[in-house]
Amino acid sequence: MQAFRDDRPVQLGERQQRLLLALLLLAEGKPVTIEQAIDKIWGEKPISSARPVLSQYASDLRGRLGRTPKGTLVLPTHTTGYLVVAERDQVDVHRFHDLVGAARPLLHKDDARAVELLRDGLRQWGGDGLRPGEPLSGLPGPGAANARTRLLEEHRAAVVECMEAELRLGRHTQVVPEIQDLVERRPLDEEATRLLMLALHRVGRSSDALAACDELRRRLGHELGTDPGVRIRDLRQRILEQDPRLEPPADSTAIDSSGANMRSVAELGKDAAHLVAEAVRDGGTAHPEERTVKDGVSWAEASWDRHSVQLLEMVRVRFAGDAAATGALARVEADPVDPTALATLERVLVARLGSDRAFLEGVERLVRRLSRAKDGSPSIVADTIKNASVYHAPVHFSGDFTIS
Repeated sequence: MQAFRDDRPVQLGERQQRLLLALLLLAEGKPVTIEQAIDKIWGEKPISSARPVLSQYASDLRGRLGRTPKGTLVLPTHTTGYLVVAERDQVDVHRFHDLVGAARPLLHKDDARAVELLRDGLRQWGGDGLRPGEPLSGLPGPGAANARTRLLEEHRAAVVECMEAELRLGRHTQVVPEIQDLVERRPLDEEATRLLMLALHRVGRSSDALAACDELRRRLGHELGTDPGVRIRDLRQRILEQDPRLEPPADSTAIDSSGANMRSVAELGKDAAHLVAEAVRDGGTAHPEERTVKDGVSWAEASWDRHSVQLLEMVRVRFAGDAAATGALARVEADPVDPTALATLERVLVARLGSDRAFLEGVERLVRRLSRAKDGSPSIVADTIKNASVYHAPVHFSGDFTIS
């Protein structure tokens, strides 16, 4: 529970005082009675001095929060209880609710726009928003516990809706790591496992999809004494039968079972993180124009320098404005051999690659160039090959060419 004025944190006092503010904000502008506040803060056995203590909390918060730009007290006095005056866009949880609410009518109608809104809503939780952390962290009382449970379930529902829409758009390659992360955090969530099974099947990993189903069955049996529901069982059977109705949309980009078309997002993120760290170790952070190619330096080495700078700059630009992502990159730049820093950067890259198609394509192109320049082998790097599904079809090449 935090508050800011002009980007500076406001000290909100002790935990129960911060809880009172959280409860008032969650009420969305409606007054909370004294009895309701006491019940949510202390439960069935409140302290004998609950009313005067609550009044002191409110008075202290009133002084700390001050007034709105219009001159109104943020926490004005109220005859029957307490309320907070705040615009909806000033409160992250309200922004989350509004963005998700705007996305839901568009699901199945305009999934691309719905995904944009859902992703924006999830980002209100910090970073890419897929890992919610603990809402109202450290705040005691039944009111905080109930709100925490409700908010986590709302977050989970938004993630599931987003992943379903991404799959309808044929973005299974990008979202596999994100759905895997969801399953790891919620191993008994049948809906999450169902989405993972479908995504894995679509990227040519049907055996992994069946293994995910078997793992869910094992966990449910061991921990709850139950079996997966009918939707999971039905999907498993359809995967075994290679039901063509499970195939992705015709206009989507998928990888075949051999992985020949493109590497997975997880593999690409891992490669990119290692190449970023290697570029830092090799001094590849300098601007290309500031570097000189000395006698005896091969064209491949010069190409490595140039492309390593481009990769670093692309990652910096994509991470701009996200403190967590920027911090992950900064840790690698400070110590490129730190395995923990490298793993953190890899995780952030995988999440970003899975949610930004343009970033995915740009990083994949540069990783491919860096790998070939690093090898030093003469080759043609083709950015795009069009209309080449059969022999003798027209082929278009674009990109950087090194002839030696």
